[in-house]
Amino acid sequence: MVAIAILIACHNRRQTSLACLDKLYGIRKDIDIYCVDDNSTDGTADAIREEFPLVNLIHGDGNLFWCRGMRKAWIEASKSKDYDFYFWLNDDLLLYDDSFEEMLQCSELMNHMAIIAGLVQETTTKQVIYGGYDKNKHLIAANGTLNEVDNLNGNFVLVPKCVFEKIGVFDPVYHHDLGDVAYGHEAHRQGLHVCTSRKYIGCTNAALKSRDVRIRLNGVSVVERFKKLYSPLGSNPFITFHFLRRYKGIIRAVLFFVYVHIINLLPDSIWSRISRS
Repeated sequence: MVAIAILIACHNRRQTSLACLDKLYGIRKDIDIYCVDDNSTDGTADAIREEFPLVNLIHGDGNLFWCRGMRKAWIEASKSKDYDFYFWLNDDLLLYDDSFEEMLQCSELMNHMAIIAGLVQETTTKQVIYGGYDKNKHLIAANGTLNEVDNLNGNFVLVPKCVFEKIGVFDPVYHHDLGDVAYGHEAHRQGLHVCTSRKYIGCTNAALKSRDVRIRLNGVSVVERFKKLYSPLGSNPFITFHFLRRYKGIIRAVLFFVYVHIINLLPDSIWSRISRS
């Protein structure tokens, strides 16, 4: 029997987190779940402890956010057992009943030497919303085959043991954003493949989020704009610089660092004309 660890980070989405865990255990019971609750104030941790006592519940200080929360869960899991597979799972994703079967079969097709990104549909429209982007920056839709991923989304991802042994856990530099993308790029640097599932493995109500909002927030003062930019939910220029320098080169990293500061200094009226052109 294979040993599977599920890694989850949650914060103040009590009902969403509980629904995710309920569905997860309904699909597969021979799994170990490591869930980091990042100091929720809505009773998430207490509810998980009461309703799902088998979950390995790990407490955060409220400043972990997604990537550092997942890193903490991953470290705890790797210290606890020698797992064959690690799965990243966003708590707003409702998995389909055959999700694990699909992901494990895809991994087997790659001799368990590749990262598998599960393709996710939007609940209402059924359009692809997460999974991965190709080299042309197009979101990859399910087409019955494995497809190579350039930019990885971390909503439901299988990392087999051999990949973990080569790459390890998330880079601690990444706070909330870019950790999943960087992990995929690191796999490529190590000569490994990153592939999509062949079909959709779950759905979520989340709308596609524009990265432009992370880079520049409109309708606020310059101070508020930079506060957002440097926040964990923004696009911290130093963290982005770290990512770009490693995977895209120093020139691109420097250019982006300058660019992102300039556009946040511009008035909304000027930025709106530039962005439309």
